[in-house]
Order: sequence, then C-alpha cells, then structure tokens
Amino acid sequence: MATSDPNAQTPPSSGPQAVTELARDMKLFDITMVGVGAMIGAGIFALTGIAAGQAGPALLLAFALNGVLTFCTAMVYAEVGSAIPAAGGGYLWARFGLPGPCAFLAGWMDWLAHAVAGSLYAVIFGAYTVWGLQVIFGLGVAPTGAHAGDLGTLFGMDAWPFAKGLTVFICLAFIYINYRGSSETGKAGNIITVSKVVVIAIFIISGLVAMLQGGGDGSAADPTVGQRFMPFMPEGFSGVLVAMGLTFIAFEGYEIIVQAGEEVENPRKNIPKAVFLSLLIVIPIYILVAIVSLGALSIPVSVLEANPEWRAADTWQYLAGLGETGVAVAANEFMPWGTGAILLVIGALLSTMSALNATTFSSTRVSFAMGRDHYLPDAMASISPKTRTPVFALVASGILITIVAVTLPVEKVAAATCVMFLLVFAAVNIASITIRRKYGDKLRYGYVVPGYPIVPIVAALGQLGIAVFLFMHEPMASIITAGWVGLGLLIYYLYSQRQEHEHRASAVLFEQSVPVTNAAQQVLVPVANPATTAPLMELASRLGAIDSTHVTALHVVGLPEQLPYTSAAPFAAAGREVVDQALETAHELKLDASGLVRLSRSPGQSIVETINERDITTLVMGWGGPRRARSVRSIMIGTEIDHVLTRADANTIVLRGTLPEAPKHILIPAANPKQSRYAVAVAEAMAGPGSVIELLHIVRHERDAESSSRELMGGIFGEEMADLPSVYTERRRIEVKVRTVVSTHVIPSIVEAAQLADLVILGSAKETWLQRRSFTSLHTTVADRYEGPLLLVKLRTGRAQFATQQVVDFFLSKEPEA
Repeated sequence: MATSDPNAQTPPSSGPQAVTELARDMKLFDITMVGVGAMIGAGIFALTGIAAGQAGPALLLAFALNGVLTFCTAMVYAEVGSAIPAAGGGYLWARFGLPGPCAFLAGWMDWLAHAVAGSLYAVIFGAYTVWGLQVIFGLGVAPTGAHAGDLGTLFGMDAWPFAKGLTVFICLAFIYINYRGSSETGKAGNIITVSKVVVIAIFIISGLVAMLQGGGDGSAADPTVGQRFMPFMPEGFSGVLVAMGLTFIAFEGYEIIVQAGEEVENPRKNIPKAVFLSLLIVIPIYILVAIVSLGALSIPVSVLEANPEWRAADTWQYLAGLGETGVAVAANEFMPWGTGAILLVIGALLSTMSALNATTFSSTRVSFAMGRDHYLPDAMASISPKTRTPVFALVASGILITIVAVTLPVEKVAAATCVMFLLVFAAVNIASITIRRKYGDKLRYGYVVPGYPIVPIVAALGQLGIAVFLFMHEPMASIITAGWVGLGLLIYYLYSQRQEHEHRASAVLFEQSVPVTNAAQQVLVPVANPATTAPLMELASRLGAIDSTHVTALHVVGLPEQLPYTSAAPFAAAGREVVDQALETAHELKLDASGLVRLSRSPGQSIVETINERDITTLVMGWGGPRRARSVRSIMIGTEIDHVLTRADANTIVLRGTLPEAPKHILIPAANPKQSRYAVAVAEAMAGPGSVIELLHIVRHERDAESSSRELMGGIFGEEMADLPSVYTERRRIEVKVRTVVSTHVIPSIVEAAQLADLVILGSAKETWLQRRSFTSLHTTVADRYEGPLLLVKLRTGRAQFATQQVVDFFLSKEPEA
C-alpha cells in the first residue's frame, strides 16, 4: 500500500497539486447534533422491536454491552479523528494504518454501510408515515403485530406501495438538503434532533409513570412490571449477541462526527468532545426506551388469542411482531391524553429524517474521499463551486440509498449494515495501533486513548466476534456483505489499484519507447552515474546465458525535500545523460534495452514502482559495501536496497566491485537449497571456459557432514544427484563441486575460503511464510572482510508468500509507508 504522512493528502506525482478541501463551518453543537441525530433513529424506532424478538428482555443487556463496546471504539475514533481531521474518517485511517487493499475495502464497506443505514431510515420514515395515517387519521388498517412484516392497508389497498413511495420521496428530499451544503445540513439537523429528543423524553417519562402504576392496561390478564422482564434471557446469551449485532447500527452515529472532520471548526478540540457528548446523550436514552417499551406495554387479548403459545407477560414477542412500529404502538398505549400516536409518529419522522440526513452526509464524504484518493473516478472528488459540496459523490450515494431502500427488507438491510459497520470499526481499531506506531511522533493529538493498545484490541475482537455470530445467524447478511466485498475487490484490482498508482507514482521525465519483447527475463538496472554503469550492464548481459533478456536502464532523479519540483530540470538533464550512457553500453553488448528517467523524493520507491509497472523478473543493483563508520543498523545492506527488497518481489542480484572476465573459481556458501539453486544459476551465467563452481557447506558436527551434504545436493540438483561429489550444469556444462567443512565459526570459514576464489556469490537467508530475512549481518560481515568481487543474490519469494510477509512487515515495522 502506497501511503504518505497522514498530515498530508495524496502525495504529488509530478509536482505540487491542489488539494480539494471542504469549508469548515460546523461548531461543537452542530457536530454533536449530527452524531446524536444519526444514532437516535433506527435503534429506537425500528430495531427495538426486531432486536427484542432475538434477546427478549435481555435487550437491555444488549444495549448496555453495545454501549461499552461503542465507547471503547469511540475513544479510538476521538484519538485518530483529532489527529487526522479530514473527510473520509474510518476509510482515511485504514489507508494509513492497514496494508494492501484493506484501505479500499474499508472505504468501500463504509460507503455502503452508511448508504444502507440511510436506506433503513428512509424505509422507517415510510412505514411510520403510513402507520400515522392509519392510526391517527383512520385512513387504513394498522398492522396488528400478530404477523411480522405486515404493513396493513391504506385507502383500502395494500399499504406497501405507499410506504415505498414515501421512502423514495424522503431520499430525494435529503439529497437536495445535503446538496445545499454542510451549513444548511447542520441547521436542518439541529432543529430536527432537538425536537425528537424532546419527544423521546416525553415518551420515557410517560412510560416510567405507567410502570410505577403497574404497567399498561387494556388486557384482561395484565401482568406486573416484573413479570414482563422474566425470563430475562428467553433465547439465551446467543440471542443477546444477535441483538447486539442487529442494533449495532444504532450506535454508529459518532463515526459521522469524524467523517465531517474537514468541516469542523477547531477539529482537534471539538471532535473528541462531540464524540463523547453524543454517546453520553444517546446510550442512556436507548436503555430507558427499551425499559419502558418492555415494562409498560400490554399485549391485546386478540393478539394473545392469535398466538396461544404466548404468555401475557411476553411483551418482547409482541414488540417483535410489530417490528419497526413496535415503539409507536407502545407509546399509543401508555402516553396520556391519546397523544402517544401523534407524538411518536412525529418523533419517529424527525428521528428518521435526522438520521437519514446524517448518513447521507457521511456516505457522501466517504465516496468523496475515495474519489480524491483516486480509488473511485475523479468525478467523485469534484465540488460544486456554488455550494462547496461534493455533488457527484452525493448523487452516487443518493442513488445507492434509494435503490437499497426500495428493494431490500428492513431486517436484512439492518443485519448487512451492522456486519459492515462491525468490520469497518474493527479495521479502524487495528489501524489506530499502526498509525500510532508509524506516525505518532508526526501527529498532533487532541485526545489520546488511555490503556493503549488494550482498548482498541478488545474493541476489535468484540466487533469481529459479533460480526461472525451475525454472519452465522443471518445468511442474507453474509451474502450481501460477501457480494459487496467481492465486487469491491474486482473494482480494486481492475481499476482502483491502477488509478491510484498512476496518480501517486513518481513522475516519468524520459522514457524510451519500450519495444515489444517476449524475453523471459525482464531485467531492471538502476544506474546512478556513468562510472558504475558498465559493470552492471555487463552483469545483465551475462544473465542472457540463463534465458532471453530485455534490460530497462533506470535513473531516478532524487529531488531533496527542500527543493520544489519545478527545480528538477537540471537534475533531469544529468539523469538523461546517465541513461544514454547505459543504453550505449547495452548496444555495445548487443543487449535488447530501453531507458527510463523518473523524478522522486524516494529513489527506492521509484525502483519498486518500475518493477511493478514493467513486470520485472530480475533486479540488478550496485552496492558500495559496508562502511565501518556508520551505525550497525545502517550498514546492513543499504537504505534503497532494503526498501526495494521489502516492497517488491523480484529475483535480486547486488554487485559489489567489477566482475572478472572469466572467473576460474566461483565460491557459493550454501545452506538453503532453494536459494543456492538460484545462486548456482547465476554463477553459471557468470562463468567462463574452465570455471568451477564450489559449494561451501558448513556444518557444526562431524556426524552431520555426510547427511547434510547429501540433503543439500539433493535439494539443489535432485535426489538422483544427491550422492555425487560433483555435477555439471545443464546449459553450459559448468562443473559444480561441494565441499563440506566442519566448523562452529561460520563467518571466518567463509572468509577463509573466499580468499582463494575469483568471485563469491552469497545467497539470501532462509525465509518463512511470516518472516523475510533477505540479507543479514553475516552478508555484510563477509563483505567487510572479503575484498574481491561479490554478488548477493536472492530468489523471488512468490506472490502468495510475499503478500503474507508484506502484511506481517507492515504491522511490525515502525517506519512510515512511502
């Protein structure tokens, strides 16, 4: 994953580029209300009934546990949101804190999750509007709760088409409101959010009064309040976990606060405050609403008769049957003076509208940020000059919200959305750890998570566990999530990865047209100056003995940080001369070659980019050798070589000195058969008439000498050659001998043997699936003590293993990504 300092946006490719930014005009109260408005919506008015059907009275526990888990993640969001206050939120942080396509997938899931959450709120708006027309105005028959999913009738017809029509209308309305800008969005959201909090407060107070009076009435066998909460977990703790998963969407609004970080005044101070204030308002409200919905509700006799297996105290089953209108029915029963239906419909409409407003806002900012980072088409990052809003991102999000709202049922929408939010939040928790490791000393934090890294680790494990449980319980959620992730990976590898690379790769100042070639070996030779060019091109020429070869001569113009890109012209001219010299040498050697000059502040990264762009199979580099005056860390091999070996997978040959024309004695210290096999192939290419290749095999004990030598020869040349003292290479018939030395001092033994050789070839260290050890202190120590020509060679790892090692390296390294 190519990233940069989190304080910056996309790094320039060919020079400084203008960064598209949003206006900062949202104050603490505005942004707090955005979070509250997003959270007080589906969690109360739609999912309370649905989740009660899974957990029973233990819905209270599900809300409380979700609150704890949410508070842990909110602390992480407050930390990274205060340090990196830019549009995109969780997606942006995943881009800096996770490797490979994880950033794209986090943004991709975050976009759909917020859009689908908006769809859920739009569906609830339609359902509550229809229910209000049925109950308040008597224009139809309301659902009874005996059958889940029934919307009743309106004007003598099925109410479903009316509900869907209202759903589409409210989606279009809030697309327009968001188009007017964050200032207008915030004003509309503030009014709606404050109003619905007042309505819900009346609902809670009325419910508590009803409970103190013994619960609701209207049933012949009205149970006590205590009986309504017994048994507390009728579906066991597994039901609590499912309810946590289904209602987790209700707690995600605080994320929208940080999504708007680029539009908030004094974000380092106000974002953490807004996150915690919104949760302190919302979590108690959720628990109180669940208490009064279960404790003050009575089941009508007609519903009990339709469901003879229910007890009169099983109000949780009645709420489940009512679905998204369950809280409204409860309010209509116990709120005074017949105001329940009117107030709850008003509250529900206000809640769903504010939540839809917030999620439309948030999904738009995620897609805008992905467009700005070139993961999505550039049009997604365009901003209206009139309203300063990302209009194309808004339209795309609006279309997504509307389509999902019209086509999918509420329960399935909620489950799929919650799974994606859980995965995104888990990704952010993990990313926060690597962000602090890699960039902590470069960021200004307005808030720091206490108990780091325990808090983000616990939150991530909890979220992943609930996501897995929800996957198992809701197959449709699994299908929707897997389908969206699969589509995202397809888009990433077919489009986004290439687009991202084109905009972030170092600029190409000169490129000789690459001839069409079917050469098996695509060799890259980075050339720094004419003096070192000839030995490297000679080495590349000899590799033609292994297979057909095409050579790319690359010169990277390394521009210092303090100089602007406009100052590159003189450096570029000098770089062109170096490449021209390399191509002239290649022509003399009858090499098929092309040239390339790039401009970069990181030469190593430019080499990696060229390897990936041109499908390079073999990298040939020069190396001056270790310098005693430098630190142990810096003399391992060299900064640029280390960077390339870590980030690109190609056969690598590092040359120190000048190759002898016809080396008689080529020494290969051999321990790892796989790497030694490649070292022998390189030695064969370097050999001349009469050359002998000697494999030096060092063992610690005499008893292991014979078996170890046999194992080495068998691993390099095949089991049928294991017992032979020497073999001949297939292509050029160069003799290869093995010499076994018993010694506990490996480096002195290698150096002693090297003094008699014309050329020494050192293979890289052994690799595992999780760890890469290309060149170690053994290699640099031998190089330090041996004065003659030296080659360090490394066989490419392979795509799957290399990708795994990159992920491990990413999380273990403290170095910022290039």
